[in-house]
Amino acid sequence: MTWQRHADRLADALTRAGALAPDWREAFAQTPRHVFVPHYFADEDNSRVDADTTAGLAAVYADESLITQVAPHPGGGFEVPTSSSTRPSLMARMLDMLDVTSTTTVLEIGTGTGYNTALLCHRLGDRQVTSVDIDPLLVETARTRLAALDYHPHLAAGDGADGVPTRAPFDRIIATAAVTAIPPAWITQLTAGGRIVADIRGDLASALIVADKTSPHQVRGRFHDTPGHFMWLRARAEHPLRNGTDPATVFDFTDPEHATTTIPIDVFTDRSFRFLLQAALPDLGPISGPDGGGVFLHAEDCSWIQLRPGRDTATVTYGGPRALWPTVNDTWHRWHRWHRPSIDRYGITAHDDGRHHIWLDHDHTTVATTGAPCALR
Repeated sequence: MTWQRHADRLADALTRAGALAPDWREAFAQTPRHVFVPHYFADEDNSRVDADTTAGLAAVYADESLITQVAPHPGGGFEVPTSSSTRPSLMARMLDMLDVTSTTTVLEIGTGTGYNTALLCHRLGDRQVTSVDIDPLLVETARTRLAALDYHPHLAAGDGADGVPTRAPFDRIIATAAVTAIPPAWITQLTAGGRIVADIRGDLASALIVADKTSPHQVRGRFHDTPGHFMWLRARAEHPLRNGTDPATVFDFTDPEHATTTIPIDVFTDRSFRFLLQAALPDLGPISGPDGGGVFLHAEDCSWIQLRPGRDTATVTYGGPRALWPTVNDTWHRWHRWHRPSIDRYGITAHDDGRHHIWLDHDHTTVATTGAPCALR
């Protein structure tokens, strides 16, 4: 089977699933994904699979995210993904969310393989497309692949959080790398009435946001109950972790505080609760558990909480530089009092001075806020 038949079948499948809008079908059907993903790394063991095999070509045109680059973890002993080709159905939905016309200019944050850049070029023309990636090697490889299809968009190597000021303003910004908040530069570089489509995530939850520029210094929009789970917008090309530094992993368990709680342990698996908890404590790391031994939470500064299930209540032990437990406890009670709202009831208002507010139902009902510029990726 030729790549063209694979691409047609992919476009048909995405259309049947309701992911691919008619205006984007031709781009997906006529863009050879294997040119941008000549090989990928298997999830199980990071073994390389080439697209010039029957199985490899079929996988490239399946509706799956594919890891395309890995790097050693600074802790040693294993590799972590540093680039991927996004699941086509997710990309199709995000492109539809952009709401482009034939004259729209687009900034893509996260060039990666160049496949999504090619989809944008097919629909809009390459002169209207700008893309940036932290990794110069990825940028140059994508440039070569795009040129093979006679696409010559403006590609830049640099920190995606800074946008591309020399090409601004843009009518649309789409981010295929995750951020914890909308970077101020994106707001500054957006035209009046422009739109940002991005994945706002932390280590607890991920959700797509569609935010429109409602004033010269802010964007406002609602979350979609759709996780992106994109790789992080990284600070340094040579470091695989988002902040460009090795993580702190030394916890001080001496002289902890103690409490009890009626909060059910399994609530920490609930995505809508995790979303609100992440909004309240954006630097929380991945949660361990829940299991028979309970739940362990920690923050970037190595503050920590251990919850262990009991007969009627759970025991709580916490310590470190900050007392995280009062915030976790308050967040659960608020979420429960609000009748456990789903993620699509939340929205965000972000300002170009770095302030952002997450709100519930209406923008005057703020549930979390920060006044600091976006420092975490």
